[in-house]
Amino acid sequence: MKRLIHFILCGLVITGTVSCKKYLEIVPKGQKIPQTFEDYQALVESSDAHVFDYDKQNMIANDFYLLASAQITVNLSSINFNWKEASDRVQYTVDDGGYNAAYKGIFVYNVLVNNVKNATTGTQADKDRLIAQAKVGRSMLYFYLITSYAKMYDPATAATDPGVFLNTSDNMEATMKQVSVKEMYDFILNDLNEALPFLPEKPVDAFFAGKGAGYALLSRVHLFMKDYASAATFAEEALKQNSALFDYVNYYNENKVLADGSATSINIPRYEFKNPENYNFNYGSQYMRSQGMYLSMLRNSDSTQYDKGDARLKVNYVNVMFGIEKIWAYRRLDDVNAAGIRTPEMYYIKAECLARAGKYADAMSALNTVRRKRIIPAFYTDVTASNLNDAIALIRREFKCEYRGTGMVYLDLRRFNNDLQFKATVTKKEGEVTYSITPESHIWIMPFSLNAMAHSEGLIQNSK
Repeated sequence: MKRLIHFILCGLVITGTVSCKKYLEIVPKGQKIPQTFEDYQALVESSDAHVFDYDKQNMIANDFYLLASAQITVNLSSINFNWKEASDRVQYTVDDGGYNAAYKGIFVYNVLVNNVKNATTGTQADKDRLIAQAKVGRSMLYFYLITSYAKMYDPATAATDPGVFLNTSDNMEATMKQVSVKEMYDFILNDLNEALPFLPEKPVDAFFAGKGAGYALLSRVHLFMKDYASAATFAEEALKQNSALFDYVNYYNENKVLADGSATSINIPRYEFKNPENYNFNYGSQYMRSQGMYLSMLRNSDSTQYDKGDARLKVNYVNVMFGIEKIWAYRRLDDVNAAGIRTPEMYYIKAECLARAGKYADAMSALNTVRRKRIIPAFYTDVTASNLNDAIALIRREFKCEYRGTGMVYLDLRRFNNDLQFKATVTKKEGEVTYSITPESHIWIMPFSLNAMAHSEGLIQNSK
């Protein structure tokens, strides 16, 4: 693993921060080894600490559409999009930008956790706060890895299911261990519980975790562990810290001429980084950092998944011809908070946990709180449910409209694949061919790349 860490980190060169050459006792020109509290704090604002690449996962979830002309080519995208289980994905995965970016970010946070205490400036409270924020960031990256590259958490098998490498060192010579799924979840929970008392109520900006982010991530993790009571409790605590919802309806009304027009690119005020919903902010990929979701596309029929009058569809997408296919193209440029945590997720978790407890009216009340900020009043009516199946279906539909293209729909599918009551085979038709994927398919799990396997001693391949 130390060879892989070196392989990954040779690209980590940040002015004023850390490069892999530090470990050769060489300080590159124009760079410096962090010494002051301010030096360490600057690391958190580096994009290397905030990149979560869900591009491949989005393909599996069919979150965005792959044009028919692109499906003909046999590559990782077409294999994932059409769930071709007979294809060996490892052979098409020489390297993996998402995996590499996650460990690069983890290394940045390890530097902080292990060294901030020695900063030459800053109070003890400052240092405790920054270490806590680094632990939240590290936990988010490990959650990305364990929910992408391993089986879902199952109490009966988690202790023996192989997970991913766990690295807490900032020393490239350290030996890493591939821990079990349970060990990784335990590590994440321990990091978050240690961090929580030191997190501020109001962080400097969305790159830095506050108490809301800590509670929100605890809620998400417990949801994936099927501990619905704890997930609900932490969702409530997160909402006490921040329950704000971005007013998409007002945003649509303020930009109505452009939103109702047919332009494939619209220049309207960017809001993502300063969105009042943010608990924290993370890019969905390096591409999204510069382009947002621009030029991603939906099938023409996918628009029916949105309610009539849904401002998210009106603002973000335009119905156009792309070659010979009619599609909905994403047209708004913004630094999308694709992999961060926002308040709508806490409302959805709250709604699901209430529904599982048989409190259907309360569940729909939480769900409708979000919907009122998304759907134009002339088209809006409250949704209702009188049983668990209907409630879960409504929550998941709304969740998909809110989080399309962020990786969250992939995670939602994986989580429900692990639920005996709701697991289901997904079937679709592309042209004249019908494809399907079962909840147990190995396609759901990302395979480790050829480079990861070659540079990582003892790494067990979890998929193919």
